Amino acid sequence: MNELRASIDIGSNSILLLVAEVTADGKIFEKEKLFEVTSLGKGLDKNKAFQEDKMEASFQALKHYAEVCSRYGIKPESIIATATEAARVATNASDFFSKVEKEIGLKVYIITSNAEVCYSTKGVLGNTSFDSEFVTIMDIGGASTELMKVNTKDLSVVESISMPVGAVRCTDWLLENVFVQSLQKVFIDFRPELDKFQTKDIYCVAGTMTSLGNMHLERTEFIEDDVHGMELKVEDVDQLFKKYSSMEPEAYLEKFPFLGKRSECIRGGLHLTYHLAHRLFVKTMTISTYGLRYGTLLEGKIKEEDIFKGA
Repeated sequence: MNELRASIDIGSNSILLLVAEVTADGKIFEKEKLFEVTSLGKGLDKNKAFQEDKMEASFQALKHYAEVCSRYGIKPESIIATATEAARVATNASDFFSKVEKEIGLKVYIITSNAEVCYSTKGVLGNTSFDSEFVTIMDIGGASTELMKVNTKDLSVVESISMPVGAVRCTDWLLENVFVQSLQKVFIDFRPELDKFQTKDIYCVAGTMTSLGNMHLERTEFIEDDVHGMELKVEDVDQLFKKYSSMEPEAYLEKFPFLGKRSECIRGGLHLTYHLAHRLFVKTMTISTYGLRYGTLLEGKIKEEDIFKGA
């Protein structure tokens, strides 16, 4: 029997909603998908806390999502809502999510980096077919990037790392003129792990990569079916970097209206994608529009051991 479920992924840059039917054998039939860029993790490295205006924007997005779910007969307390790296770092995250639960009725679970990897993997593998037994997945978020080597047969994570670098953080670093030294430090800190993840082919999820895929197609509107499953050669990434890496947010938005508020951080995402692709010796990047919210939806709940308990 099919079960109607809803999941929300609260990231450092965007908040995503998925409402779908889940079959007994784990198939997903989407009813509604929404996303809104609220930049919750903006300035996090400097302030160590969520900014008031970003919290307000995020609160309104979550309130709207709860109203959308109610139209499907899904109560706020039944929505599977998770928060990731920004919430693990921000000193006021607990207070903010307590307000969300009290005023909206939505319980938000801050999950560990390992849980983020596992749920994202489950989401990517759930509705995708692979030829290889083992694949590498890259998830560039707003404040963190996860690399996962997974077994496509039993959906297990063989190895994974989570690095404190993402599109929002990189954009902040570029604005502060500390990008080179900051990214270099991350690469040095994770040198042994990054060496293990060198691969010719990699699967990529989340907003930075789906946006870059659509930019490669030179689309002004985002067409998910055209982006899901597309392949970017490293030469394509190089060309994107050459053409767009120095543009200002206004110029991104003018050329690619679909970016919306993501235009404020896509430059950082592009820089990070370019450097990671070359650091890992990648030749082909396959883009998937699935990820964390699909994995938590399939799981149906957040396990106690996956909840972040603090540093």
